[in-house]
Amino acid sequence: MFSVSVFGCVFTPPVPTGEVSGAGGTIGSGGHPGSGGSLGQGGSPVTGLGGSSSSGSGGDVGMTGAAGGCGQSNVAIMAIPPDILIVQDKSGSMDNNDSDSSCKGGCGSMSKWSQVTAALNTVVSSTQSSINWGLKFFSDNGACGATAAPVVGVGTMTAGAISTAIGKTSPGGNTPTRDAVTSGASYLSTLTDTNPKYLLLATDGLPNCPVGCASMTSNVSSSCTMTDNPSEDTAAENAIAAALQMGFKTYVIGIGNVTTAQNTLNAMAMAGGAPQTGAATSYYAATDPTALENALNAIVGAVASCNISLAGAPSGFTNVAVSADTTGGTVEIPPDATNGWSYGPNNQSIVLNGTSCSSLKSGAYSNLQFYYACAGTTIHIGAVLPR
Repeated sequence: MFSVSVFGCVFTPPVPTGEVSGAGGTIGSGGHPGSGGSLGQGGSPVTGLGGSSSSGSGGDVGMTGAAGGCGQSNVAIMAIPPDILIVQDKSGSMDNNDSDSSCKGGCGSMSKWSQVTAALNTVVSSTQSSINWGLKFFSDNGACGATAAPVVGVGTMTAGAISTAIGKTSPGGNTPTRDAVTSGASYLSTLTDTNPKYLLLATDGLPNCPVGCASMTSNVSSSCTMTDNPSEDTAAENAIAAALQMGFKTYVIGIGNVTTAQNTLNAMAMAGGAPQTGAATSYYAATDPTALENALNAIVGAVASCNISLAGAPSGFTNVAVSADTTGGTVEIPPDATNGWSYGPNNQSIVLNGTSCSSLKSGAYSNLQFYYACAGTTIHIGAVLPR
């Protein structure tokens, strides 16, 4: 085990002036190290130099023997899950293959629709405990309508509902991207939770369905179905920019052969505030099933939250510590605004920063714990202490 004592909200504990014990040595007045004070492994004690906090697998850190009188407690804490509404193109061209060619007798499992929905099911089911997913199709009336509510509202553990909705849906209709994004952003604005919120737009090409087409369900005019329609391209980009102004970034995935739509999809991704970096395109190109699943996983990694709720922890304690489990054992996450943790607004959450955030997103950190005790009490991280 290891221990830490943090005073107040200051992230670097003060240098002790009293005697602090180490493994085979002491720290005397002024915090100068005595002989033998070292980082312990496997449960041996450790003395932090000058009382500063450090971590080790099974070691002790911090002041010992300080005046106290109340023991430590700890609660599990979890990242605040982001809310993501999938805005999924189900236009008739989604029934074609990746090269955007129709197949004699149908493309079956090789259709863009089959590939994207299979990838969505895989990614959503594997991440539904850490991301609140929802799903909206467009069009939603088989023509140019896109104002209906999501078929699955954003919520916890929605993989089953999303899979069922996909199974009941087939491609058809046009591509009213502008209205789909506007409707999706309006829906997100009605959610009352404080979780970060995103749109994930997955489409196989250019938008159509300009203003005046939404109500048409039959005999849709050629002006509604025409692509490329530069005015409607711009309108879709503006709708995405408006969603960003509302606080909702949009991630854009281009499905299959979207050569003729690259410029528009790049502009959409830039307008959404979440362009892909280090790649040939600003949108996420998904030209085959593997690329599609990789794109979804990259977006999941980008939105994974490093904001940790303290809703389950008591308030008012200033002697606190944070730990995580790793493959090497339980470690302390240091209070550090650069690579450790810091408090969020009003101390209602903590934020993992820098390398600590990266460790959480990669899965290197798990089972986060928040420790608290009265001022002056040594906190033993990872210990099971008698009550």
